[in-house]
Amino acid sequence: MKKFVVIDHSLCNLQGHHYECSVAVAEAAQRQGYQPIIIANQSLKESLAAGDIKIIPAFQVDWFNNPVNTENVGSIAPDLSRPTQPWQERWRHQLYLWQQDHRELKIFLEKVEGSTQRLKEWFKSDLKSLRSIPFANTTWGLLKILWGIARLVVKIPRKIISKVVDKFNKSEENFVVETKSFTQTLEEVLPALELTATDHILIHTFSIEQLEELFYFLNNYNRDILPTYHLLFRRDTEDPLVVNATGIGLKKCLEKFCQTELWPSKIRFYTDTQDLVRKHSQLSPAIFTQVPIPFRQEKLHLENFDKDVDNKKFIHIVYLGDARSEKGYQHLPALVADLWTDYLKPGLAKFTIQSNYNVVGGEEVILEAKLKLCQYPCSAVELIDHALEPDAYYHLLASADVVVLPYNPINYQRTSGVLTEALAAGKPVVVPQGSWLAEQVDETRAGIYQNPQDLPRSVRYVLENLASLTEKAGQFSPHWQSIQSPDYFLKCLLKPLAIPLVKTVEIQPEVSARPSVLMMMTLDKLSDRDNLNKIRYFCRCGYKVYGIFYRRLGQANSLEWDYVSDDLQQLGLKQYWILQDYYVDDEFHINFAKNSTNLSPEQREKYLRDHYERRSTLITDWVQSAGLIIPLELQNKLRSNIDLVYADSFFCQYYLRKLDLDLTKTVLEVDTLHAYDDALRQRKEIVYQDFQWEIDQLKLFGVLLTTTEPLAFKLQELQPQTRIYSLKTNGQCIDYERLNQAFTDILGEKVLSETNSKNVVKKVVMLYPWGDMEERRSGASQRSGKVADFLASQGLDMTVFTIGDRQSNWQGQIHYRYFRSTFAQGELVQKIYQEAFVSWQKMLDISLADNINFSPLSHQELTENWLPWIYYASRFDQKFQETLERLIDGADAVLLEYPFWAAIAGPICRRRGVKLILTAHDVLAKQLPPHTWLAQVALAEELQALREADEVVTLSPDDQAFFQSYNIASHCVPIGLDTQATVDLLAPETALADLQAFDPTIDWRKPFCLFVGSQHPPNVKAVEQIQALAQVGGGHWQAIAVGSCCSPIRQRNFLALGKVSDSVLQALYQRSALVLIPLEAGTGMSVKTLEAMACGKVILGTAIAFRGYPVESGVDCLINNNLATYVGVIEDIIQHPHQYDQLGSSARNFAQNYDYRQLYQTYLDLLS
Repeated sequence: MKKFVVIDHSLCNLQGHHYECSVAVAEAAQRQGYQPIIIANQSLKESLAAGDIKIIPAFQVDWFNNPVNTENVGSIAPDLSRPTQPWQERWRHQLYLWQQDHRELKIFLEKVEGSTQRLKEWFKSDLKSLRSIPFANTTWGLLKILWGIARLVVKIPRKIISKVVDKFNKSEENFVVETKSFTQTLEEVLPALELTATDHILIHTFSIEQLEELFYFLNNYNRDILPTYHLLFRRDTEDPLVVNATGIGLKKCLEKFCQTELWPSKIRFYTDTQDLVRKHSQLSPAIFTQVPIPFRQEKLHLENFDKDVDNKKFIHIVYLGDARSEKGYQHLPALVADLWTDYLKPGLAKFTIQSNYNVVGGEEVILEAKLKLCQYPCSAVELIDHALEPDAYYHLLASADVVVLPYNPINYQRTSGVLTEALAAGKPVVVPQGSWLAEQVDETRAGIYQNPQDLPRSVRYVLENLASLTEKAGQFSPHWQSIQSPDYFLKCLLKPLAIPLVKTVEIQPEVSARPSVLMMMTLDKLSDRDNLNKIRYFCRCGYKVYGIFYRRLGQANSLEWDYVSDDLQQLGLKQYWILQDYYVDDEFHINFAKNSTNLSPEQREKYLRDHYERRSTLITDWVQSAGLIIPLELQNKLRSNIDLVYADSFFCQYYLRKLDLDLTKTVLEVDTLHAYDDALRQRKEIVYQDFQWEIDQLKLFGVLLTTTEPLAFKLQELQPQTRIYSLKTNGQCIDYERLNQAFTDILGEKVLSETNSKNVVKKVVMLYPWGDMEERRSGASQRSGKVADFLASQGLDMTVFTIGDRQSNWQGQIHYRYFRSTFAQGELVQKIYQEAFVSWQKMLDISLADNINFSPLSHQELTENWLPWIYYASRFDQKFQETLERLIDGADAVLLEYPFWAAIAGPICRRRGVKLILTAHDVLAKQLPPHTWLAQVALAEELQALREADEVVTLSPDDQAFFQSYNIASHCVPIGLDTQATVDLLAPETALADLQAFDPTIDWRKPFCLFVGSQHPPNVKAVEQIQALAQVGGGHWQAIAVGSCCSPIRQRNFLALGKVSDSVLQALYQRSALVLIPLEAGTGMSVKTLEAMACGKVILGTAIAFRGYPVESGVDCLINNNLATYVGVIEDIIQHPHQYDQLGSSARNFAQNYDYRQLYQTYLDLLS
């Protein structure tokens, strides 16, 4: 019988959801024919065993790697026992008690104490007087010596005895059983289970340190009998417990699982939110799968849970789970105080609060909150200060009318078991905005608050609307249960992993292997664009380029290291290392100087003297730099694998020797003579011996490259036999011919060079101003994303630069880079422009009083519009401009999506000779109220931006004609779709099954019309129109809106589903009777229109919905600007669908002309 093992080493008791998750999955595995086994912490009590599931209490550590005390694991209350006091303290306390009972004794002792104190003062005074007479200087001094000797004689035996006692005590303390680690327990327990390759093991809680332990454990295991491991990651990649983990870290662990091919053959990775799937998948090639949150749903339906629930005459408010600060327990006293007068005191409501700690004694802020709550009567506020048995927990949940979850949104980007169970039980909840919890609900069945201060107001909202919220929560419950069941969880684990097909490049054996180049450079030099360009040039030539970038001694960490790191990732290096640590002890440097054959005896002696006096000289700097720590990994990796070294300082010679690399195969870049710099720094004459020594060191290298021409002539004069070239002959640009010549001197015929044809474009950078490029939910991001996909598929190196807080990452063949602005004055810049504009408008209104073509704007209208202010903020952000310069430096062409950054990117591209292609998605100025000065300013900015570009691309003939009227020529490239992906919709019954699985509470056989849109103002307005139409229409059809244009809601004949997956959207298109697009405003071309046409749907919309498309109403679609007649048209289409079949077929044929592979060929032509 196949086995399914659940490993939960933190399963000690019933706190949290460890027990519930483990048992639920084990029971689901049992239903699938597996033998379930749970391996828990050794402190788990046998009484907690569930049914006939085998539980093995084995682990001695929890997921924090903390040992678990089996004797005290059940105790969670604070330890209030008094420590044993010394006998002196006990005697003083007893004496104090006697004094309180016997007044005569108290008076007597006070007199004795006073007399004793006076006697001590007299004696001290007499001793002080004795010291001032000669007799005291002799006799008294002799007595002091004798007293000291006597004390020493007594002290020595006491010290010896004390040390013996301490040693004995330590030996007793050390005589404890060593705690077994996580993997040591696995090594002990798993062999006894006799697992095979057909068995499965789930580990749903672990630390990053234990993940690293597990990798080494599995990598050394016999893979022929290794079961399939399923690892569930619950925490955010930016969680402090993940970021600050010791060892190699999460990213390296995942990479090692992939490199050793444990993934995907023997290990699978999961997490429980879509956001965490995205974040974890970016760290390595490993693919993460989203899974539900399992629990035993049958517990919600036990009959005894409903007893007394219907008979209660109060509203039951419940807080479930541990009392923790991250769960917002500290906010409950303020909530109770707010509800006391209106709800708790009159008996209209009761608040039950689970108040058990998950740490001994509890957190300080939690203890304070609990003490405040204890002061209320138990009839109104009941505190449960112990962990609940499962039945008691579910009974409390069943009795709840409202569940309050005041969690910290920062901590709870992850899932919550309490929320999962509350939604499954059909309970209204109160949750914080910005958390994962808020994403699972809406205000029809929950209270959602912004700040902790708003918590009472949100709870009152739920109490005042309890009936309607409870009804909606009950309707949502079956759907939630279906997608969070343990059986579905197990199905996700056991189904084969779907690995998407990716383009792989087979490395063919080369007749002559490409030469390998090692770049050795200090980190601070990477901020110089010329150095990045040199590295990029070597990569483009075809060399296998490795990099060692080290922190120069005394150099602080680079403030812009994040951006430099991004630069390195896109250069094309085969591999690079960052070295920042140095030996700090003097012994290393002194021994190095004494043993160095590069130093003469006099120089060694001088070094020791300068080092002692902490004087910085050429020799001391050279010796100190040798302390750079070079890992053994590098020595093994690079030894004998490098054909040429490019080093930026002769200080590198020790590093090269340590790596066993030949100095004669090294091109050394010389930007200065250190002996001269040393003399300038100390304001002294040059030390000739140091100067000659430096020249001798330079002779050890194969070729010298100087950064200035005079320095090359100087060195040639001093070293006639050395091959020396000047890297810059005109003081501005790198002379790549000289660089190639230097490489030729060492590599000979193996030298490679880049194709110099300026018509060849290899690297393209796309600048995209919004942060939604990866999600591609908006029409703009979908179009720009398809352009990037197409160019990458044609072999171009694509980088997309956009704004946001994400980490830079690779998606397929595209490198996404994000910019996090720290420019604090952005809003101030906007306000200054706005105030200036008001003044200009007043002036123009006065001077052109007779001009009636322009109407003034109010100050409110100025601040509400995002144009033209978006053009200005980035112009003053120096960091943003520097980032763009570095990015454009390595590009052959730049695609600028939207004109906002043209004033910055245009001049940079001209200076670098890089082609700039600007795509105008629409005429932006048309989005402003016409005939206003504000619209004219926005238009002037837009036109000036377009003139910065070498080529302009528009999306529609109308936009092309508009810009042509201002003498701006453009290429019209409409929106393109992947028609191959949309042409084959799902079979009708398959689509119906998918929709029923998505939400079984909706009647999907009922005809419906569909609208799809983002949170764009014209789309939001269109949804309002559709809601009105649905209310007027009959009950035999309904309208459904999809996307961020409307929050999830259910009304008569109208449903808003919010964001849905691509598969659900395809099923909706298949089942829809028609697509509605009643847009009354908008610019550019609508992606949703073309998408619906490609699916072969009948489309009813306004003329604006089809802007830019040469369609014919009645042939390709139905264009109707009179919304009042829409209901009749909709009902006619639904009642006579076959009469409109030809309309759908024509729409599909029309869309075939808009395949992005054909349309975006224009971009390739423009790039060449």
